[in-house]
Amino acid sequence: MTNTCKHICIVGSGGAGVTAAAFAAIAHDYPLVITAEAKENKAYLSITGVIYEWNNSAEAITRRIDEFLAEGIQDVHVYLNGPGGDVFQAAEIENQIQRFPGSKTGTAGALLASAYTKIAISLDSCEQAENGQFMYHKPSGRLSGNEDAIASGLKLLQNMSIQYKEAYAAKTGITAEVIEANWKTGDVWLSAKEAVAQKFITGITKNAAITKETKALFKACGSPNIPRITNHTKPLKTMDPKLLALSLGLPEDASEETIKATIKANRDAAAEVVALKAEKANKEGIEANAKIETLINGAIATKKVNAAQGESLKTWAKTDFSGCESYINGLTALGKVSAAIVPGSEGKIKAFADMSEAEQQTLSAEDPEAFKAAYVASLEK
Repeated sequence: MTNTCKHICIVGSGGAGVTAAAFAAIAHDYPLVITAEAKENKAYLSITGVIYEWNNSAEAITRRIDEFLAEGIQDVHVYLNGPGGDVFQAAEIENQIQRFPGSKTGTAGALLASAYTKIAISLDSCEQAENGQFMYHKPSGRLSGNEDAIASGLKLLQNMSIQYKEAYAAKTGITAEVIEANWKTGDVWLSAKEAVAQKFITGITKNAAITKETKALFKACGSPNIPRITNHTKPLKTMDPKLLALSLGLPEDASEETIKATIKANRDAAAEVVALKAEKANKEGIEANAKIETLINGAIATKKVNAAQGESLKTWAKTDFSGCESYINGLTALGKVSAAIVPGSEGKIKAFADMSEAEQQTLSAEDPEAFKAAYVASLEK
C-alpha cells in the first residue's frame, strides 16, 4: 500500500488481515452505504457494507448531521450491518455519531464485525438480530515504505490495537489481558447471544433475513458458522392443467398447445371487445356533440338565445340534453331588440340602462349604430 498504514483493515480471518486486492474486491461487492434522515425529532443513520471510501459520503452525511443539530435534534439511532473495513474511516464515522449530545442507540443486522464492533460499543446501547454474529479481532494492516515509514506505521498499528483493546475492556468489563489472549489466536466469533452475555452489545432483536449475498459475505469474512439462506424466493404456483382446461371450457385432457391457443384466442377476443367499446363510445360522443350543436345553433338562429347564452347551454346539454332541450323549446324569439329602443325617448320606450345584458348583446349584434346611439344617450343622461 502507498503511504504508511493508509489502509489498516480489520476484516479477514486469523486477525492477519487480507491482501489489498482481496479487500478491494470485497469493498467493490459490498460498498459502503450511509443514509441519514430525521423522524419525530430523532435522527436515524444506516451504515452498511465495507467501511471504505468514506470520503464519498463524508460531506453529505456531515451536512445532514449539521442540519439535524441546527434543528435541535439531540438523539440518534444507528443501524449497523457489515464486515468492517478501514479503522481510521470507522473512527471518523464514530466521531460524527458522537456529535449528537443526547442518547445514541443502535441495532445491528446479521453481521457485526471488525471496525463495526468499535462503532457499536461506542453507543449507549446496541441490539443485534438473534441470528447475527459478532466478530472482533486485533487490528491489522499492511505496511510499505522505507524503514522509518515501516517503524512509524508499526507504532501506529500498535497504538490502534491498544485503543481497541481498551475500548472493548471498558465496555464489557473483560480485562485487556483477556481480550489480548482471546484475539491473539485469531478472529473471535460470537453469536449475538454470546455477545450480549459478554456485554459487547445490550440486547437481541428478531432474526434478520439471510440472503445469498449475506451468506457470501460471511464466507468472505472467514466465519466458522456460515448461516443458511432464509429468504428463498418461492416459485409461483401454477394451476393444475386439468383445472385450467376445464376453466377454459375445454376437456380436462386438452393438450398444452390447445390450452395455450385458447388462452390466446380469449385474450385477443377481450382486446377486440375493448377496442369495439372504445370505438362505440367515440362514435356516440361525436353524435351527441352534433346533436347539441344542432339544438343550440337552432336556438340562436331563431333568436331564442344569443351566442353567449348558447355556450352556457352547451355545457348544460352535455349533462342533461333532455332538460336543456325542453327549456329551449319553451322559449320565445327575442325579436329585434333595436325596434324596442329609441334613444332619448325616456319614459316611453325601454331605456338602454334597463335592458338585460343579453338584450344589450343582441342589440349590438343586430344594429351596431342603434346600440352606439343608445349607449351614448345613457351616458348623457
